[in-house]
Amino acid sequence: AEICRRVEKTGAAEMIRKKTGLALSPYFPASKLAWLKENVEGAEALAKKHALCFGTIDTWLVYRMTHGTSYKTDYSNASRTQLFDIFEQRWDEEICQLFGLDAQDLAEVCDSDSCFGETDLDGFFEKPVPIQSVLGDSHGALFGQGCLEKGMIKSTYGTGSSIMMNIGETPVLSTHGVVTSLAWGMQGKISYVLEGNINYTGAVITWLKDDMELIQSPAETEELCRKAEADDSLYFVPAFTGLGAPYWNSEAKGALSGITRTTRKAEMVRAGVECIAYQIADVVNAMSQDAKTEIQELRVDGGPTRNQYLMQFQSDILNRKVLVPDAEELSGIGAAYAAGRGLGLYGDEVFTRLKRQEYAPKMCEEIRVRKYNGWKDAVKSVLK
Repeated sequence: AEICRRVEKTGAAEMIRKKTGLALSPYFPASKLAWLKENVEGAEALAKKHALCFGTIDTWLVYRMTHGTSYKTDYSNASRTQLFDIFEQRWDEEICQLFGLDAQDLAEVCDSDSCFGETDLDGFFEKPVPIQSVLGDSHGALFGQGCLEKGMIKSTYGTGSSIMMNIGETPVLSTHGVVTSLAWGMQGKISYVLEGNINYTGAVITWLKDDMELIQSPAETEELCRKAEADDSLYFVPAFTGLGAPYWNSEAKGALSGITRTTRKAEMVRAGVECIAYQIADVVNAMSQDAKTEIQELRVDGGPTRNQYLMQFQSDILNRKVLVPDAEELSGIGAAYAAGRGLGLYGDEVFTRLKRQEYAPKMCEEIRVRKYNGWKDAVKSVLK
């Protein structure tokens, strides 16, 4: 955070946003790389000799799996570093210098479905096999969900959540608090996305279990949600470390508001579950405004999608269909699909393999509007 404040004082924040699509934030790797270089013993000296490799986890994995012969990344991961010009599609020297980094020391950026080298996994395979796909976590899920057309959108529910919309081959800079990134580079073409990252979604359930000790397992939340008072006014804003998209307020603190005499454990747990859906609705609505696209459905994945109460509530608050696939690990599936397609093992028919459960909105308009407005008021109360 201190490094970001230092960069912001140079007046470069807006330039960085316009080139990278990302609001200046310690969330992204640029400031983390700068911190490591400044604080890890010997790093500065190695960097001066151009003997230091900088990268995200994919770069490190590829480097290790190829015994140091391949120092590469793909467009999706490069676009998340806050060092990559997504319009010129290259590392930006000016931004790198602001963070004390040298662009020539960064990994080679390749198409997401190209060959990144070969590996035998330290002898696990009899002969080396190609590493034929590299994708960022959320980008992999977008691809695995089959969101290949402009306007298609998915949400991955994890510790935090990533909501991502395919916006096609022409980038759109957000004016509503989400970020613009590259989806992937495949078969020589670049696709762009809008993305919103939420810090705490599934982690709220972990907090209810481990810290508040209100539940013993995440599976209990669905039954408690159904036992809670049908129409109370309780809201939980999980700003444990500030709020991510679309608010980007790192000073905000969490709040439980609307407590009444009838507030019990069940109501508190339900507020924790419902805040996941509210936060995702905030981001989906922001993306719809930025892309000037009417969203028809939300494709979802991740562990919390097993909670049927949450999925129905998500559909109700969005007033859109929510589609839950019969597989959870869409990020891995997406990378596998990209690798197989890149090698010509199969074509787009692979995307029809997923079976989906559909949730359609059931909540009446008056209740939906009242509930969502109550959430917006709760969020306003924690913003500084």
